[in-house]
Amino acid sequence: MSSWTVLIHDHHEGYITWKEYIDNQKILESNRTNGEDALLNGPAREGLALLQGLLLCGSCSRRLTVRYKGHGGIYPTYECNWKRREGLSTGSCMHVHSDLIDTPIINRVLEVIRPKQIEAAVKALEEIERREEAVDNQWRMQIERAEYEANLAQRRYEAVDPDNRLVAGTLEKRWNDALVRLEEVRQKLEEHRQKNRISATEDQKAQLLKLAHNFPKLWKAHSTRAKDRKRILRLIIKDITVEKPVDAKQLVLHIRWQGGAMEDIPVGIPANYADQIRYGDHIIDRVRELSQSHTDAQIADLFNAEGLKSAKDKDFTISMIKWIRYKHGIVGPILKRPVELTVNQVMDRFAVSRYVVYYWIERKIITARRLNHGSPYWITIDAQKEKELAELVKKSAKIQNQSDQDSKTVQ
Repeated sequence: MSSWTVLIHDHHEGYITWKEYIDNQKILESNRTNGEDALLNGPAREGLALLQGLLLCGSCSRRLTVRYKGHGGIYPTYECNWKRREGLSTGSCMHVHSDLIDTPIINRVLEVIRPKQIEAAVKALEEIERREEAVDNQWRMQIERAEYEANLAQRRYEAVDPDNRLVAGTLEKRWNDALVRLEEVRQKLEEHRQKNRISATEDQKAQLLKLAHNFPKLWKAHSTRAKDRKRILRLIIKDITVEKPVDAKQLVLHIRWQGGAMEDIPVGIPANYADQIRYGDHIIDRVRELSQSHTDAQIADLFNAEGLKSAKDKDFTISMIKWIRYKHGIVGPILKRPVELTVNQVMDRFAVSRYVVYYWIERKIITARRLNHGSPYWITIDAQKEKELAELVKKSAKIQNQSDQDSKTVQ
């Protein structure tokens, strides 16, 4: 169309009007997938991703595409694979679940489309109409001036003597020039109206206010298709640039509304499952502090008494406390007394096997204590008891034979 030399409206009867033709051209252009200026192209389609065709990548400025996952495609995601597709990167620029972006945008749209907002918009529309009417009056005055000059040139031409061809030719030229100027002014007025005219009837304004009252109910109705919701969003939003700052746990949605206004909405990125079940620093620091003087069981009982819950919202157990200490290198309490011996130390002192030590403990031959079932034994042996055990080992051939067998097994 930019290369057309002449354009004469209504020169021939057409199947459709000029306005319908222009509207069809705009629809065709918006549906192109290879247009240079059609970055956000494509019609509204079926699917649960409501912002399909409206999102731009904040990293490479390319359009975000939609990918449906799960059985039946019930988990839509927005992603930008341009760099990976072109071999410039091994990963995607962006990969975001649709709910993370759709939900704040829909909430914002529902906030914007309210009765008071629409009433203000209608009043602004009426003010624009009044200004347009004033501009139209100026155009009408220019047309009246051009019509007067054309009529004056016509009367002068008709009043001239035909025999005076030189004067008649000059007046005819002036008449033609006046007609050309008149047509130019009329065309400029028509172009101005098509480009800038914003008008609505009283009935349309009333329907708009009524729609504002019922819009949230209409949006959430089961009868409203996802495709219709997408069309509504395209009438309100021009595009949205999704930016993900480096080392930030949030996205920034740069909204550009159809009216030209711009707005930024920060959206927090939820932690992954591993981070969600990871214990916080306050729990780890508390375990580190209590482990100096409390056992794992005592710490678990204390946490449960205080109403604290684990990362999976359960009561604390001994195994949980042990895992926290193991994961973060927290040393348990040293509750063994200086005079007490371990099982291994008793084995080395009397050159007996582990089974002999446990036999002594079960038969109360030696005094041993433990914090709970499964914890190690701590054994107390005074000088008199040590002499008795040494004599017992010396006299028992069974203990010596068992010790010899254990030595050979070790060798």
